[in-house]
Amino acid sequence: MRKLKAIVLGAGYRGRAYAEYAQAHPDQLEIVGVADPVQAEAIPAPRYWKDWKDCLNDRPEADIVMITMPDNLHYEPSLLALEYGYHLLLEKPISPTEEQCRDVISKALEKKRLVIVGHILRYTAYFAHIKALIDSGELGEVVSISHQESAGFWKVAHSYVRGNWANSKKSSPIILAKCSHDFDLFVWWLGKKCRKVTSFGSIKLFKSENMPKGAAKRCVDCPPAIEKRCVWSARNMYVRHDELKYLFADQSDEAMEKLIEETEYGKCVYQTDNDVPDHQTVTMEFEGGATVSHVMTGFTEHNVRTTRIALTKGEIVGDGENLDICRFDGQSVETGVPLSYRLPNKSRHGGGDFNIISEMIRILRRNDEDEIHDTTEEALQSHLICFAAERSRHMGGQIIEIE
Repeated sequence: MRKLKAIVLGAGYRGRAYAEYAQAHPDQLEIVGVADPVQAEAIPAPRYWKDWKDCLNDRPEADIVMITMPDNLHYEPSLLALEYGYHLLLEKPISPTEEQCRDVISKALEKKRLVIVGHILRYTAYFAHIKALIDSGELGEVVSISHQESAGFWKVAHSYVRGNWANSKKSSPIILAKCSHDFDLFVWWLGKKCRKVTSFGSIKLFKSENMPKGAAKRCVDCPPAIEKRCVWSARNMYVRHDELKYLFADQSDEAMEKLIEETEYGKCVYQTDNDVPDHQTVTMEFEGGATVSHVMTGFTEHNVRTTRIALTKGEIVGDGENLDICRFDGQSVETGVPLSYRLPNKSRHGGGDFNIISEMIRILRRNDEDEIHDTTEEALQSHLICFAAERSRHMGGQIIEIE
Protein backbone atom coordinates (compact mmCIF):
# COMPACT_ATOMS: atom_id res chain seq x y z
CA MET A 1 0.00 0.00 0.00
CA ARG A 2 1.06 3.60 -0.60
CA LYS A 3 3.37 5.13 2.00
CA LEU A 4 1.98 8.35 3.47
CA LYS A 5 4.06 11.51 3.83
CA ALA A 6 3.97 14.01 6.67
CA ILE A 7 5.26 17.46 7.62
CA VAL A 8 5.99 18.25 11.28
CA LEU A 9 5.42 21.78 12.58
CA GLY A 10 7.19 21.92 15.93
CA ALA A 11 10.16 19.69 16.82
CA GLY A 12 9.60 19.62 20.57
CA TYR A 13 8.89 16.51 22.63
CA ARG A 14 5.51 15.75 21.05
CA GLY A 15 6.72 16.36 17.52
CA ARG A 16 9.68 14.03 18.06
CA ALA A 17 7.45 11.38 19.62
CA TYR A 18 5.12 11.24 16.62
CA ALA A 19 7.97 11.46 14.10
CA GLU A 20 9.62 8.40 15.62
CA TYR A 21 6.82 6.34 14.07
CA ALA A 22 8.31 7.00 10.62
CA GLN A 23 11.67 5.70 11.78
CA ALA A 24 10.06 2.55 13.19
CA HIS A 25 7.75 2.02 10.19
CA PRO A 26 9.44 3.50 7.09
CA ASP A 27 7.14 1.46 4.84
CA GLN A 28 4.08 3.30 6.20
CA LEU A 29 5.15 6.89 6.88
CA GLU A 30 7.85 9.31 5.77
CA ILE A 31 8.65 12.68 7.34
CA VAL A 32 9.36 14.95 4.37
CA GLY A 33 9.85 18.25 6.20
CA VAL A 34 10.11 19.89 9.62
CA ALA A 35 9.53 23.49 10.67
CA ASP A 36 10.87 24.79 13.97
CA PRO A 37 12.63 28.08 14.77
CA VAL A 38 15.24 26.46 17.03
CA GLN A 39 15.58 22.69 16.70
CA ALA A 40 14.04 21.51 13.42
CA GLU A 41 16.95 19.14 12.80
CA ALA A 42 16.08 17.18 15.94
CA ILE A 43 13.78 15.24 13.58
CA PRO A 44 15.44 13.58 10.55
CA ALA A 45 13.96 14.94 7.29
CA PRO A 46 15.10 16.04 3.81
CA ARG A 47 13.86 19.64 4.23
CA TYR A 48 13.79 22.14 7.09
CA TRP A 49 12.22 25.54 7.71
CA LYS A 50 12.43 27.94 10.64
CA ASP A 51 8.92 29.35 10.07
CA TRP A 52 5.79 27.24 9.69
CA LYS A 53 4.32 29.76 7.25
CA ASP A 54 7.25 29.34 4.87
CA CYS A 55 6.87 25.57 5.13
CA LEU A 56 3.15 25.47 4.31
CA ASN A 57 3.37 28.13 1.61
CA ASP A 58 6.02 26.04 -0.16
CA ARG A 59 3.28 23.38 -0.47
CA PRO A 60 5.50 20.31 0.20
CA GLU A 61 4.12 17.10 -1.27
CA ALA A 62 2.57 15.41 1.75
CA ASP A 63 -0.66 13.90 3.06
CA ILE A 64 -0.49 14.93 6.72
CA VAL A 65 0.57 18.00 8.67
CA MET A 66 1.47 17.25 12.28
CA ILE A 67 1.07 20.39 14.40
CA THR A 68 2.90 20.10 17.70
CA MET A 69 3.67 23.75 18.40
CA PRO A 70 2.54 25.70 21.52
CA ASP A 71 -1.24 25.84 22.02
CA ASN A 72 -1.60 29.45 20.92
CA LEU A 73 0.09 28.64 17.61
CA HIS A 74 -2.34 25.92 16.52
CA TYR A 75 -5.12 27.98 14.96
CA GLU A 76 -3.54 29.70 11.95
CA PRO A 77 -1.46 26.76 10.69
CA SER A 78 -4.45 24.43 11.11
CA LEU A 79 -6.68 26.59 8.91
CA LEU A 80 -3.95 27.11 6.30
CA ALA A 81 -3.03 23.42 6.18
CA LEU A 82 -6.69 22.46 5.73
CA GLU A 83 -7.12 25.11 3.04
CA TYR A 84 -4.17 23.59 1.17
CA GLY A 85 -5.74 20.13 1.39
CA TYR A 86 -3.66 18.46 4.10
CA HIS A 87 -5.06 16.18 6.79
CA LEU A 88 -4.16 17.11 10.38
CA LEU A 89 -2.66 15.32 13.33
CA LEU A 90 -3.13 18.15 15.82
CA GLU A 91 -1.64 18.01 19.28
CA LYS A 92 -4.25 18.82 21.89
CA PRO A 93 -5.86 21.19 22.35
CA ILE A 94 -7.18 22.18 18.94
CA SER A 95 -6.84 25.81 20.05
CA PRO A 96 -7.16 27.80 23.31
CA THR A 97 -10.61 29.27 22.52
CA GLU A 98 -13.94 27.67 21.76
CA GLU A 99 -14.54 29.85 18.70
CA GLN A 100 -11.22 28.88 17.17
CA CYS A 101 -11.80 25.19 17.89
CA ARG A 102 -15.16 25.35 16.13
CA ASP A 103 -13.54 27.19 13.20
CA VAL A 104 -10.91 24.47 12.69
CA ILE A 105 -13.40 21.61 12.80
CA SER A 106 -15.83 23.46 10.51
CA LYS A 107 -13.05 24.05 7.98
CA ALA A 108 -12.03 20.38 8.12
CA LEU A 109 -15.62 19.22 7.54
CA GLU A 110 -15.98 21.69 4.68
CA LYS A 111 -12.78 20.45 3.03
CA LYS A 112 -13.54 16.79 3.89
CA ARG A 113 -10.20 16.48 5.64
CA LEU A 114 -9.41 14.29 8.63
CA VAL A 115 -8.47 15.91 11.94
CA ILE A 116 -7.18 13.63 14.68
CA VAL A 117 -6.36 15.36 17.95
CA GLY A 118 -3.55 13.97 20.10
CA HIS A 119 -5.83 12.30 22.63
CA ILE A 120 -3.53 9.30 22.79
CA LEU A 121 -5.23 7.59 25.77
CA ARG A 122 -8.01 6.12 23.63
CA TYR A 123 -5.29 4.43 21.56
CA THR A 124 -3.91 2.38 24.46
CA ALA A 125 -4.82 -1.20 25.36
CA TYR A 126 -5.92 -0.31 28.90
CA PHE A 127 -8.48 2.35 27.95
CA ALA A 128 -9.54 0.49 24.79
CA HIS A 129 -10.34 -2.51 26.99
CA ILE A 130 -12.75 -0.35 29.00
CA LYS A 131 -14.37 0.82 25.77
CA ALA A 132 -14.76 -2.78 24.58
CA LEU A 133 -16.32 -3.83 27.89
CA ILE A 134 -18.89 -1.02 27.74
CA ASP A 135 -19.72 -1.63 24.08
CA SER A 136 -20.14 -5.38 24.62
CA GLY A 137 -23.19 -4.87 26.85
CA GLU A 138 -22.02 -7.66 29.15
CA LEU A 139 -22.15 -5.29 32.13
CA GLY A 140 -25.28 -3.42 31.07
CA GLU A 141 -25.49 0.35 30.57
CA VAL A 142 -23.26 2.94 32.21
CA VAL A 143 -24.89 4.69 35.17
CA SER A 144 -21.97 6.74 36.47
CA ILE A 145 -18.22 7.22 36.14
CA SER A 146 -15.91 8.41 38.94
CA HIS A 147 -12.49 9.32 37.56
CA GLN A 148 -9.41 10.88 39.15
CA GLU A 149 -6.47 12.28 37.26
CA SER A 150 -3.55 12.26 39.67
CA ALA A 151 -1.23 14.57 37.79
CA GLY A 152 1.83 14.00 39.98
CA PHE A 153 3.43 16.76 42.03
CA TRP A 154 6.54 16.92 39.82
CA LYS A 155 4.55 17.01 36.56
CA VAL A 156 2.29 19.82 37.78
CA ALA A 157 5.28 21.86 38.95
CA HIS A 158 6.98 21.37 35.57
CA SER A 159 4.09 21.98 33.18
CA TYR A 160 1.47 23.97 35.08
CA VAL A 161 3.42 26.10 37.55
CA ARG A 162 6.71 26.82 35.77
CA GLY A 163 6.09 25.59 32.26
CA ASN A 164 4.27 26.26 29.01
CA TRP A 165 0.79 25.76 30.47
CA ALA A 166 1.20 27.70 33.73
CA ASN A 167 -0.65 30.78 32.53
CA SER A 168 -3.98 30.38 30.72
CA LYS A 169 -3.59 33.74 28.97
CA LYS A 170 -0.40 32.52 27.28
CA SER A 171 -1.53 28.96 26.56
CA SER A 172 -4.71 27.18 27.71
CA PRO A 173 -6.61 26.55 30.95
CA ILE A 174 -5.32 23.44 32.71
CA ILE A 175 -8.70 21.75 32.31
CA LEU A 176 -8.18 21.98 28.53
CA ALA A 177 -4.42 21.45 28.36
CA LYS A 178 -4.35 18.49 30.75
CA CYS A 179 -7.85 17.08 31.10
CA SER A 180 -9.15 17.12 27.52
CA HIS A 181 -7.60 13.62 27.40
CA ASP A 182 -10.03 12.47 30.08
CA PHE A 183 -13.10 14.17 28.63
CA ASP A 184 -12.26 12.57 25.29
CA LEU A 185 -12.33 9.19 27.04
CA PHE A 186 -15.78 9.88 28.52
CA VAL A 187 -17.19 10.93 25.14
CA TRP A 188 -15.63 7.87 23.50
CA TRP A 189 -16.68 5.38 26.18
CA LEU A 190 -20.26 6.58 26.34
CA GLY A 191 -20.69 7.31 22.63
CA LYS A 192 -22.88 10.26 23.57
CA LYS A 193 -22.61 14.02 23.98
CA CYS A 194 -22.27 15.85 27.26
CA ARG A 195 -25.15 18.22 27.97
CA LYS A 196 -24.50 19.83 31.37
CA VAL A 197 -21.33 20.73 33.29
CA THR A 198 -20.44 22.23 36.66
CA SER A 199 -16.95 22.80 38.07
CA PHE A 200 -14.95 24.08 41.05
CA GLY A 201 -11.19 24.63 41.41
CA SER A 202 -8.49 27.05 42.57
CA ILE A 203 -4.82 27.47 43.40
CA LYS A 204 -4.32 25.95 46.84
CA LEU A 205 -0.51 26.03 47.18
CA PHE A 206 1.38 27.70 44.34
CA LYS A 207 1.05 31.37 45.28
CA SER A 208 3.37 33.94 46.82
CA GLU A 209 1.93 33.93 50.35
CA ASN A 210 3.00 30.29 50.73
CA MET A 211 6.67 30.91 49.87
CA PRO A 212 9.00 29.86 52.72
CA LYS A 213 10.54 32.79 54.59
CA GLY A 214 13.96 33.58 53.20
CA ALA A 215 13.46 31.74 49.88
CA ALA A 216 14.75 33.32 46.67
CA LYS A 217 12.92 33.88 43.39
CA ARG A 218 15.16 31.34 41.64
CA CYS A 219 16.12 27.97 43.08
CA VAL A 220 19.82 28.47 42.29
CA ASP A 221 19.81 31.57 44.52
CA CYS A 222 17.90 29.96 47.37
CA PRO A 223 19.75 29.38 50.67
CA PRO A 224 20.93 25.73 50.74
CA ALA A 225 19.11 25.05 53.99
CA ILE A 226 15.80 25.93 52.27
CA GLU A 227 16.53 24.59 48.79
CA LYS A 228 17.56 21.12 49.95
CA ARG A 229 14.35 20.70 51.96
CA CYS A 230 12.08 21.92 49.15
CA VAL A 231 10.37 19.15 47.20
CA TRP A 232 9.80 21.66 44.37
CA SER A 233 13.49 22.51 43.96
CA ALA A 234 14.35 22.91 40.27
CA ARG A 235 17.83 21.53 40.88
CA ASN A 236 16.25 18.48 42.46
CA MET A 237 13.81 17.97 39.58
CA TYR A 238 16.07 18.63 36.60
CA VAL A 239 19.65 17.96 37.74
CA ARG A 240 19.70 15.53 40.65
CA HIS A 241 16.96 13.35 39.14
CA ASP A 242 16.10 12.51 35.53
CA GLU A 243 12.33 11.95 35.49
CA LEU A 244 11.76 15.10 33.42
CA LYS A 245 14.84 15.10 31.19
CA TYR A 246 13.07 13.10 28.47
CA LEU A 247 11.07 16.25 27.65
CA PHE A 248 14.14 18.04 26.30
CA ALA A 249 16.20 17.45 23.16
CA ASP A 250 19.45 18.16 25.06
CA GLN A 251 19.40 16.13 28.27
CA SER A 252 22.99 16.77 29.38
CA ASP A 253 23.78 18.01 32.87
CA GLU A 254 25.15 21.20 31.33
CA ALA A 255 21.87 21.85 29.53
CA MET A 256 19.87 21.19 32.69
CA GLU A 257 22.03 23.60 34.70
CA LYS A 258 21.51 26.28 32.06
CA LEU A 259 17.79 25.51 32.09
CA ILE A 260 17.37 26.21 35.80
CA GLU A 261 19.68 29.23 35.73
CA GLU A 262 18.09 31.04 32.78
CA THR A 263 14.53 29.86 32.13
CA GLU A 264 11.12 29.72 33.80
CA TYR A 265 11.91 26.16 34.90
CA GLY A 266 14.35 27.51 37.48
CA LYS A 267 11.89 29.85 39.20
CA CYS A 268 10.53 29.30 42.68
CA VAL A 269 7.10 27.66 42.34
CA TYR A 270 5.68 30.35 44.61
CA GLN A 271 7.01 33.19 42.42
CA THR A 272 5.88 32.43 38.86
CA ASP A 273 3.06 33.99 36.82
CA ASN A 274 0.89 30.87 37.02
CA ASP A 275 -2.89 31.34 37.13
CA VAL A 276 -4.27 27.82 36.52
CA PRO A 277 -5.75 25.74 39.36
CA ASP A 278 -3.64 23.08 41.05
CA HIS A 279 -6.84 21.11 41.67
CA GLN A 280 -10.22 21.08 39.91
CA THR A 281 -13.39 18.99 40.00
CA VAL A 282 -15.86 18.70 37.12
CA THR A 283 -19.29 17.03 37.17
CA MET A 284 -21.04 16.17 33.89
CA GLU A 285 -24.37 14.84 32.69
CA PHE A 286 -24.47 13.06 29.33
CA GLU A 287 -27.31 12.28 26.96
CA GLY A 288 -29.32 9.40 28.39
CA GLY A 289 -28.66 10.42 32.01
CA ALA A 290 -25.22 8.95 32.76
CA THR A 291 -23.18 11.15 35.10
CA VAL A 292 -19.42 11.60 35.30
CA SER A 293 -17.30 13.05 38.11
CA HIS A 294 -13.74 14.04 37.23
CA VAL A 295 -11.12 15.14 39.78
CA MET A 296 -7.77 16.60 38.72
CA THR A 297 -5.19 17.10 41.46
CA GLY A 298 -1.51 17.97 41.41
CA PHE A 299 -0.84 16.63 44.90
CA THR A 300 -0.06 12.96 44.26
CA GLU A 301 3.15 10.96 44.04
CA HIS A 302 2.37 9.28 40.74
CA ASN A 303 1.02 10.53 37.44
CA VAL A 304 -1.85 8.07 37.02
CA ARG A 305 -5.57 7.89 36.27
CA THR A 306 -7.96 5.81 38.37
CA THR A 307 -11.50 4.98 37.31
CA ARG A 308 -14.64 3.41 38.77
CA ILE A 309 -17.54 2.77 36.39
CA ALA A 310 -20.94 1.68 37.70
CA LEU A 311 -23.13 -0.14 35.17
CA THR A 312 -26.58 -1.69 35.48
CA LYS A 313 -25.20 -5.26 35.44
CA GLY A 314 -21.68 -4.86 36.80
CA GLU A 315 -18.73 -2.69 37.72
CA ILE A 316 -15.31 -1.76 36.31
CA VAL A 317 -12.54 -0.50 38.59
CA GLY A 318 -9.17 0.52 37.17
CA ASP A 319 -5.92 1.67 38.76
CA GLY A 320 -4.29 2.87 35.55
CA GLU A 321 -2.73 -0.49 34.74
CA ASN A 322 -5.12 -3.23 35.79
CA LEU A 323 -8.90 -3.62 35.60
CA ASP A 324 -11.07 -5.33 38.21
CA ILE A 325 -14.26 -6.38 36.40
CA CYS A 326 -17.35 -7.66 38.19
CA ARG A 327 -20.62 -9.02 36.81
CA PHE A 328 -23.42 -8.94 39.36
CA ASP A 329 -24.68 -12.34 38.20
CA GLY A 330 -21.33 -13.93 38.98
CA GLN A 331 -20.63 -15.00 35.39
CA SER A 332 -17.19 -14.60 33.82
CA VAL A 333 -16.54 -11.67 31.52
CA GLU A 334 -15.69 -12.61 27.95
CA THR A 335 -14.71 -9.28 26.42
CA GLY A 336 -10.97 -8.68 26.16
CA VAL A 337 -8.55 -6.09 24.85
CA PRO A 338 -9.33 -5.22 21.20
CA LEU A 339 -6.94 -6.95 18.82
CA SER A 340 -5.67 -3.71 17.25
CA TYR A 341 -4.27 -2.56 20.61
CA ARG A 342 -2.62 -5.81 21.72
CA LEU A 343 0.61 -5.44 19.77
CA PRO A 344 3.30 -3.86 21.95
CA ASN A 345 5.39 -0.96 20.69
CA LYS A 346 8.17 1.17 22.10
CA SER A 347 6.33 4.49 22.21
CA ARG A 348 5.33 6.31 25.38
CA HIS A 349 1.86 6.56 26.92
CA GLY A 350 1.32 2.81 26.89
CA GLY A 351 1.94 2.60 23.15
CA GLY A 352 -0.57 5.34 22.41
CA ASP A 353 1.93 7.61 20.63
CA PHE A 354 2.44 5.04 17.88
CA ASN A 355 -1.11 3.65 17.89
CA ILE A 356 -2.63 7.05 17.11
CA ILE A 357 -0.40 7.36 14.02
CA SER A 358 -1.27 3.82 12.98
CA GLU A 359 -4.98 4.60 13.31
CA MET A 360 -4.64 7.78 11.24
CA ILE A 361 -2.87 5.85 8.49
CA ARG A 362 -5.60 3.21 8.56
CA ILE A 363 -8.38 5.79 8.22
CA LEU A 364 -6.64 7.64 5.38
CA ARG A 365 -5.91 4.45 3.48
CA ARG A 366 -9.51 3.30 3.89
CA ASN A 367 -10.71 6.77 2.78
CA ASP A 368 -14.28 6.37 3.99
CA GLU A 369 -15.92 9.83 3.96
CA ASP A 370 -18.31 9.00 6.80
CA GLU A 371 -15.51 7.76 9.06
CA ILE A 372 -13.40 10.82 8.30
CA HIS A 373 -16.36 13.11 9.02
CA ASP A 374 -17.37 11.39 12.28
CA THR A 375 -13.81 11.14 13.62
CA THR A 376 -13.18 14.81 12.90
CA GLU A 377 -16.47 15.97 14.39
CA GLU A 378 -15.99 13.94 17.59
CA ALA A 379 -12.62 15.62 18.21
CA LEU A 380 -14.48 18.79 19.19
CA GLN A 381 -16.67 17.26 21.92
CA SER A 382 -14.06 17.01 24.68
CA HIS A 383 -13.07 20.63 24.09
CA LEU A 384 -16.64 21.84 24.52
CA ILE A 385 -16.75 20.16 27.94
CA CYS A 386 -13.48 21.87 28.91
CA PHE A 387 -14.70 25.32 27.93
CA ALA A 388 -17.98 24.79 29.77
CA ALA A 389 -16.10 23.61 32.87
CA GLU A 390 -13.86 26.68 32.88
CA ARG A 391 -16.86 29.00 32.51
CA SER A 392 -18.58 27.22 35.39
CA ARG A 393 -15.47 27.49 37.61
CA HIS A 394 -15.25 31.23 37.05
CA MET A 395 -18.98 31.53 37.80
CA GLY A 396 -18.76 29.76 41.14
CA GLY A 397 -19.91 26.35 39.92
CA GLN A 398 -22.95 27.45 37.94
CA ILE A 399 -24.39 24.72 35.70
CA ILE A 400 -23.46 25.30 32.05
CA GLU A 401 -25.45 23.72 29.25
CA ILE A 402 -23.49 22.71 26.15
CA GLU A 403 -25.04 23.58 22.80
